[in-house]
Amino acid sequence: MSLQYIIDAYNLVNHPAFKPAAKRVLNIQQALVDFIRLNRLTGSKKNQLVLVFDGYPPPAEEIPDQNGLLCVFSRSQEADELIKRMIEDSAAPKNIIVVSDDKEVRLSSRFLQAQICGVEEFICGKKNSRMAINAKLAADDFKLGYAKMQKINAELKKKWLE
Repeated sequence: MSLQYIIDAYNLVNHPAFKPAAKRVLNIQQALVDFIRLNRLTGSKKNQLVLVFDGYPPPAEEIPDQNGLLCVFSRSQEADELIKRMIEDSAAPKNIIVVSDDKEVRLSSRFLQAQICGVEEFICGKKNSRMAINAKLAADDFKLGYAKMQKINAELKKKWLE
């Protein structure tokens, strides 16, 4: 059973892991495909990849055309609506993994019985993504407010200066 990854391309293009690669290329679609394929983000080569872009295709750029890959442009509608319609038209929505950080896309995808995945999780993997989130939460725990700092300073002054 092969999976179909439908990726909200705008979310992936703006992720910090991809931005350095995006700055050096003229064809963002090909750079995105190369990034996904080189990092093996979709797993098996049998899994299909659909990149959904907002707007119209750039007139001067060649759109990547490979087996198991489809680059789709939403044209006059929003990419979010196109993703939703693709899931609705699918015979097996449970075999679709939608990669997006857009809350509305994630909710509608889940409602239509597709699997969902955030961009961070897609790029870093589930384990690494959770570790990064936990590290950020732990760092937030150590941030002190002004009142707390004043209290700590007062206690230290008592111990050290008396």
